[in-house]
Amino acid sequence: MVTWRVVGRLTHLSAKAQRRLWRMLLSGAVVLFLSAWAVTAALTRSAEKAYEQAGQTYVTVAPLAAEVMDLRDRRGVLASVPAVQAVEQVLRGAGVGPDRLRLVPSAALGGAEGVELTARSLSLRELAEVLRDLRLQAKLSTVSATIFPSPGSSRRMDLNMVLSR
Repeated sequence: MVTWRVVGRLTHLSAKAQRRLWRMLLSGAVVLFLSAWAVTAALTRSAEKAYEQAGQTYVTVAPLAAEVMDLRDRRGVLASVPAVQAVEQVLRGAGVGPDRLRLVPSAALGGAEGVELTARSLSLRELAEVLRDLRLQAKLSTVSATIFPSPGSSRRMDLNMVLSR
């Protein structure tokens, strides 16, 4: 009922006042529309950025997840193979040829199956792969290990290890 009174008063306004009222109402509607459009555009940009960041995270994480799944699949693959053969396969998989490798079967602590490994001139990538795969694939534990720079090359390392199962 109050609204009809307000409308009744508006009809008794002068023509100039009515034009001013309609301009204000139209201006308010335009401002309201533009505000709604700006908020919608800002929210859309925010959602697009979040989507893009999620895509970048996926691109970063997907290869790592694939590698983890691959490592899980390869876990313990060489556990049933004799230690010397397991070490040889791990080193061959890392790209270390027989010319840089010496393997000697040994009796590790407690009479367990063991291997004495000497690898020369390993790159950092080869060294990391060998150390990771000896533990994961071959299920060998380290009794002792020595890593030192290769003679004549400061970027390569020599590795002496005694491994046991």
